[in-house]
Amino acid sequence: MKFFRPHFYLSKAQRNALLLLVVLLLGVPYLKGFLPEAAQNTLDHKAMEKHQSTIDSLVRIQAPPVIYPFNPNFMTDYRAYLLGLPTASIDRLLNHKKSGKWLNNLEDFKKVAEIDDSLMAFVAPHLIFSQKKKYNVYKKKEVVKKDLNQADIAALKAVYGVGEKLSNRIVKYRKLLQGFSLMDQLYEVYGLDSAVVDEIRKKFEIKTLPNIKKIALDTISYSDLVRLPYLNSTDAQRIIRWRSTREEIEISELLNIEGFDSLKIDRINLYLSTL
Repeated sequence: MKFFRPHFYLSKAQRNALLLLVVLLLGVPYLKGFLPEAAQNTLDHKAMEKHQSTIDSLVRIQAPPVIYPFNPNFMTDYRAYLLGLPTASIDRLLNHKKSGKWLNNLEDFKKVAEIDDSLMAFVAPHLIFSQKKKYNVYKKKEVVKKDLNQADIAALKAVYGVGEKLSNRIVKYRKLLQGFSLMDQLYEVYGLDSAVVDEIRKKFEIKTLPNIKKIALDTISYSDLVRLPYLNSTDAQRIIRWRSTREEIEISELLNIEGFDSLKIDRINLYLSTL
């Protein structure tokens, strides 16, 4: 008992303060009734409506849209709306544009739009006109081709992809053939690929055919056969042996000889004939 006494012992001042606190806690609910009530704030609905109407009027007040001058030949629906044009006038202007016609001045605009003078007076300051541009249709320059059989080394070297060596080979091969009879014979030039041949074709063509004196297949000698383009000694020997077994011969029948195809015969035909 002596142990707990110091913890629960209160002095006279402490007991008085505790009593006052209890009285205040019990007396506050009763004191509320004696206090004056705070004045309630009442809403002035008329004043609020007045302020709201002011706000609404400010919202409605907007700066009118700025209409910058523009070419009516490129008029849009929105620009026509800003100008206050009637729907019928807008349709006529758009149809006029679709037809490919051009508005050159205010008179043209008024005539097409069919609007009165008062609306035209408002619209006119916003319109600018320019002459329709005329675009020149590009005409591809026609290339005048030169004669391949008359071209010299310098002219051939001017072709893209043809250098000193290839131009010399072309001239030498042309001499061997006695002149180009076909443009396709260019593919037979050693080292000349198809891309370069295409470039040559753009600038050259065969305007004068070579004057080749054909030799009769029936009587041509072995030595003459060997000298012909497209034939070697083996080919010449085969022709001679084949010819000796025939009474009548045709160049197309050379297909029966080993090593002869239609392309080779077409080339040989440039130099041979039959009696």
